[in-house]
Amino acid sequence: MQNSLHEVEESLHAYKEEQISVSKPSLLMSDASPVEGSSMWLRCSVEKGTEPIQYVWQHAVLGGNFTTFAHGGSSINVSNTERNHTGWYRCVASNAVNRESSDQSWLHITFGPDVPQIDVTPYSLTERGYSALETENVSLLCQAQSSPASQYIWLYNDSQVHTGPHFSITKILRMHTGDYTCLAQNSHLKTRSRKTVSLAVYYPPDGSPSCSVEPALNHTSLRLLCSWPGGFPSPSLHWTGNMTHAGQEQVDTGQQTHLPAGTNVLLPPGGLIPNSSLFTCLGSHPALKQQTECSTITYIPPAELLCSANVTEDKQYLRLSCSWDGGAPQALVWWEGPKGQGKEGEEKTNVLILSYGAFHFEKPYVCYARHPLLAQMKTCRLTLAPVSKPDLLMSDASPVEGSSMWLRCSVEKGTEPIQYVLQHEAGGGSITTLSQGNSTAVTITNVDRNHTGWYRCVAGNHINSESSDRLRLEVVFGPDVPQVDVTPVYSLTERGYSALEGETVSLLCQAQSSPASQYMWFYNNSQVHTGPHFSITKILRMHTGDYTCLAQNSHLKTRSRKTISLAVYYPPDGSPSCSVEPALNHTSLRLLCSWPGGFPSPSLHWTGDLLQAGQDQVDTGQQTNPTDTEMLLPAGDLVPNHSLFTCLGSHPALKQQTECSSITYIPPAEPVCFAYVTNSKQYLMLSCSWDGGAPKALVWWEGPGGLYKGGEENSNILVLRYGSARSGKPYTCYAKHPLLLQTKTCRLTLEAPVLLTQRRVVSVYEGSDVQLTCNLRANYLPTNDITWFNNQGADVRDTSKYMLLRTSAWANLTVRDTDETQDSGEYRCSTSNAVGGAEINVTLVVKKHPMPPNATLVRVVYSSQHRNEVELEWQVEGEEDGGWTGFFLEHRWVSEGPGRRGGSNDSKSEERSGSQDWYRSIIQDPDARSHTVRGLTPTITYRFRITPVNHRTIGHPSAARSPVELRNTAYPAVIGAAVGGMLFAVISTLLLLLYIIRNRNNNPRLHDMLFGSQHSQSRENINFAEDEAVRGSEGGMEDRGGSLSPGPTVAVPQASSSLTSSPPSAAPITLSPVSNSQAPPTDE
Repeated sequence: MQNSLHEVEESLHAYKEEQISVSKPSLLMSDASPVEGSSMWLRCSVEKGTEPIQYVWQHAVLGGNFTTFAHGGSSINVSNTERNHTGWYRCVASNAVNRESSDQSWLHITFGPDVPQIDVTPYSLTERGYSALETENVSLLCQAQSSPASQYIWLYNDSQVHTGPHFSITKILRMHTGDYTCLAQNSHLKTRSRKTVSLAVYYPPDGSPSCSVEPALNHTSLRLLCSWPGGFPSPSLHWTGNMTHAGQEQVDTGQQTHLPAGTNVLLPPGGLIPNSSLFTCLGSHPALKQQTECSTITYIPPAELLCSANVTEDKQYLRLSCSWDGGAPQALVWWEGPKGQGKEGEEKTNVLILSYGAFHFEKPYVCYARHPLLAQMKTCRLTLAPVSKPDLLMSDASPVEGSSMWLRCSVEKGTEPIQYVLQHEAGGGSITTLSQGNSTAVTITNVDRNHTGWYRCVAGNHINSESSDRLRLEVVFGPDVPQVDVTPVYSLTERGYSALEGETVSLLCQAQSSPASQYMWFYNNSQVHTGPHFSITKILRMHTGDYTCLAQNSHLKTRSRKTISLAVYYPPDGSPSCSVEPALNHTSLRLLCSWPGGFPSPSLHWTGDLLQAGQDQVDTGQQTNPTDTEMLLPAGDLVPNHSLFTCLGSHPALKQQTECSSITYIPPAEPVCFAYVTNSKQYLMLSCSWDGGAPKALVWWEGPGGLYKGGEENSNILVLRYGSARSGKPYTCYAKHPLLLQTKTCRLTLEAPVLLTQRRVVSVYEGSDVQLTCNLRANYLPTNDITWFNNQGADVRDTSKYMLLRTSAWANLTVRDTDETQDSGEYRCSTSNAVGGAEINVTLVVKKHPMPPNATLVRVVYSSQHRNEVELEWQVEGEEDGGWTGFFLEHRWVSEGPGRRGGSNDSKSEERSGSQDWYRSIIQDPDARSHTVRGLTPTITYRFRITPVNHRTIGHPSAARSPVELRNTAYPAVIGAAVGGMLFAVISTLLLLLYIIRNRNNNPRLHDMLFGSQHSQSRENINFAEDEAVRGSEGGMEDRGGSLSPGPTVAVPQASSSLTSSPPSAAPITLSPVSNSQAPPTDE
């Protein structure tokens, strides 16, 4: 037995050694993150192992232990995944040899989001949602189950206001009332859910309640009024006070139709309200911690009812007066008298006026007074006297069939009691009594056609009886509500009819009535036509309005009406107006189309390059103005340059569409920057322009230190205080246009100016023009004028001395006709701008020209015996070296010799001394070596000298010389001929005289004319210039007293013209006196 067991064990051990153990299994999932509700599978596989192999499936939640949920095969199919399937999974494979477990794998089920749950704190839950008090801090928390976790977005009235699960509103206001939506979205599943709650913000009304009391039910009761308008929700109002005494169980609160925030309390009639009752209205509101109140009191007039009668002064009227003063509310007072005289049922009708003589004494007139606190009316009676002829009154002489009416018989006067009989005469002539007694009125509750006929009233008392005149009662019906027909009709809308302007419109009104109705047409409550048919020829827009057909029965004085609205369609004027403007901070474009006017408003829409601009992204916005339409084009450089947009407008009154277009384009040029300074030099203006373009570009500045203007259109100027600009720092102008994605820039760098000059020291000879230069090293911004200051420190202007040539970059100063003494020195060039200033000095050295060589007069002679012209010749030392530019020819007269003046034969007259001033003639030709001086006085002796000139440098004058007589060989012959002629003349004269003397008796007149009387003498005074000249040469030169005054020209004594000279090659000369202070000539 033991051997057989041992054999079995050995055989089993051998069997096990033949079996293969299970390898570590691998777990596969078709989807590690399936969506809830989808299907998936799990598969467990081993690489080796002897069959059969058993599989066990185990599941563990996060942080839990594994539990077995399935046995059997190597795969599991899940047809409908759920969120609780999430967790760790593993499979266990086993056979007869061993048991192995796979690695655990995580299965994540994605789901959600579920419908969110919103918690509001603090909160008050109402039927419509949540509520909060104004100025509270409200917190909204949104939670939605989701895997992965949800993302939350809060919307207020469909507009996003917050992101995240928690949304807080600090000090909530009434304008925050609305719908708050929590939008939960699963970014993995691309799914979302939402929950909306309504949040109402409670706020109290202003002030406190307002109380009042008024009569009701024809002054038989009281109505308490309490109003407290405003607030949300409406405040709670209720009355307290003496209502328990007034029978509060009978209070009728009525409907609050007109005062939604008020309450009306109708107190019961019948005198149940005590006098002097106080009523208080208490008001409460959820947003207020305490109640607020108002009070009112009601009381009966303290005095009694008083009646009185008086006649007017003209005795035309009788006035019956009744008064019951005081009380709250005021009592109702009215009169009743004969023939229905009185005003019944109207407050303050306390006076009844009757015509004087229309009454008799002992007729009763009664005043009635009613107060809501009293169950009974108070009366006051005035009685007059006998019965007069009664008057029959009908409430309606032509009542509508089916209505009620009354007939009343009244007398003006008569003593009570009075009996009244109301008689009816039908169409056949029979008379029936309708009523009889002391009642003056009969009421017919349901009038029909049989009541038609004649009626009269018989009134009588113990004094007399009187019958009234007959009255005819006609029972009629209608008019019914009219029917209005309008032709032609363009369209019929909810608001009424419409027609096109310019059409002829016809309106027809018909209403059933007996007798026939009369028709009246009203336009906006103003009568415009009478009759059933109303036509409007060529209707205009001003005819738009309400048209009312009024049908009236002249007997019943009843009327009915029908009102229709007629709108006249007319197109707007002109055509649409288009424009394009920037939007979203100049990153996009907004198209504006307006076509004002017209009715109804025209239809507008945009066409054109919208597809190129990304029409699917176009935001048309809201049409706040019915005649305008806006279109916001997308940002991001999607609109091409020179895009054309067209706005099409249509209107029911137009057969064709009309349009307008607008084009948008980038400015063609680039932004331009420049700077300038104000006239007062207080401010520096940096200007930037980018002209052109549609719409206009946005331009702004940015500079160092935060100096900028941004975000405003046309902010193209940056204003800086003068001197505050930073040198070398860039100022940048930015320009943005909606058609460009990038911003353009223009940059200015401001620097202090630096001046340059060609020469710091300028030398020039005296008398020349010299130019001093000054220029800027660069073109500085902003620019300023360059100013020159002379050697005296004075600001230089254009004068005869100075000439300025300047531009924005340089300024040249020209000094004319320089002088050594006046013009030599330091000249200063200065400039400045808003950043700084600079100046530079230029030294001007004016030199004299070299001294010219000396000149010598070699010949000074008279050109004739007349002694009025002198010829001069001179020589210059070292002529080959040059160094002179002209000469000064100077003269002065030395003395004037004696002569025969004024017919005197005295040859021994005194000599006069000459002038000490030299008179100068300028010879501008440097090559001149001779000169002729004319216009001299023959009797004067002159002295001449020559002085070389080199520009303005005057040389030494030559030795002075006087002219000598001209020596000629023909002179003796001329003298001989003259003497011979004289002798011949003397002999001829003597012979003639002898003949006259011998024949004086024959020619006495001739004798007396020649020789005079016997005792007269014959004298001859003959003076010749030659004689004067001869005397001067013989007796010496004569000095004449006095001297000539210096001046530009000299008048020589005894000369007929000024002294002039005309050398052959010299320009015109000027004579001027020369002071003796000059270097004196050396006399030879």
